[in-house]
Amino acid sequence: MKLSQFAATALCALLLSGCGLFKEKAADFYLGRARKTAELQAPAEAEVKAAFASIEKALDYAPGSPQAVDLLGRLSDAAAKGGFPGAQELEASALKKALAGSPLNWAARAALTGFFAARGDTGGLEAMAAQAAELAASGDPGVKYCALLAGLYARASALPWLESEAYLAMNKSPEILFEKAAAYGAAAAKALELKGGLERLAFGPVDVKRYAPAGLSSAAEVAMSDAMGDIRVYAAINNFNQRAAANQAFRKSVELTVQGNVALVKKEYAQARAFYQGALNHYPVLLDARRQLAETDFQDGAALAAVGGNPRAAAQLLYKALAGVTAVLQQPEGFGNQIPFIKPQRFLGETWALKAAVLAALRATEGARLKNAAKQEAEFKAALDEALKLNPEGRLARELLERYTKEGF
Repeated sequence: MKLSQFAATALCALLLSGCGLFKEKAADFYLGRARKTAELQAPAEAEVKAAFASIEKALDYAPGSPQAVDLLGRLSDAAAKGGFPGAQELEASALKKALAGSPLNWAARAALTGFFAARGDTGGLEAMAAQAAELAASGDPGVKYCALLAGLYARASALPWLESEAYLAMNKSPEILFEKAAAYGAAAAKALELKGGLERLAFGPVDVKRYAPAGLSSAAEVAMSDAMGDIRVYAAINNFNQRAAANQAFRKSVELTVQGNVALVKKEYAQARAFYQGALNHYPVLLDARRQLAETDFQDGAALAAVGGNPRAAAQLLYKALAGVTAVLQQPEGFGNQIPFIKPQRFLGETWALKAAVLAALRATEGARLKNAAKQEAEFKAALDEALKLNPEGRLARELLERYTKEGF
């Protein structure tokens, strides 16, 4: 009886071993078929689709295969060179399949996170972060460390996109601005928490770093460096969120400033001016609104002059803009914009560029009537120099420089 039981156990083990070997061979077979296409210089669309199908079949047999993930990336690159635009979507589909079959396939998890990050898919990145958080509950130190890395990669990758979405909302909607600012703050705080958890595990008794694929480790490190290399950005946004929650006058002022921006984009100058003035009535030290009020006067005056309107009215608006922008620039050092999705250096650079633009517009509008033209030109050059120094890529400053180089003041 004992011999019979032993034989049955041995036979079962042999069958299981054979099954594993069969799956490995089957996966290798399908990967080999796909590899031939990936090595082509410019594979045809039909070949690319067939190769992706082969990799998906390989993943049916070996969902945890890092070789399949590597081949997916190479095939996608080859397809892109061949002009097939849908390759990356097929790659993402295969990566999702790999993770469904093997959630601990860290190479696939890193690749899919990179796919979402490249497209700014913050919803996809949030889902990846949530999955990683579930995996991080594991009692296995190696799994926990890799899951924390995956979560950090996803959280950090979302931050630049959330910041960009908040910046775009400054000209669209105050509600979206506050929503994206809060989302950035929460994601950044979570990223810092994950970073701390990784550091604590790394200093523990187990050498957890050896469990992490190099690609995942480097991807998380680079994403975190890109997103939070300058911790002042996080501090400024965090301060903005706290102030908006605690100070209703500040929040209302920001709301009115954004509404003013929306009106200014539409060239509704009177309405924009009313919104900015309302913002300053609620919170007089919001330089963002004060600068935009000067911008409104400048655009209104320049537009009036351009269509041959009343030159005196145009000049009055431009002088008002000059006084406004000068007041913003005379603030003490360190006291700048408080809506943090424009970096302080860029805000200052754009404000100096605005001053230069106002002076140039006054020269064009006033002509021979302009008093102290030489002094005004010196001020123009000084303002333009500051603008280019602080924000070299600023479009307005570069256009002013090009025009000044060709035509003078």
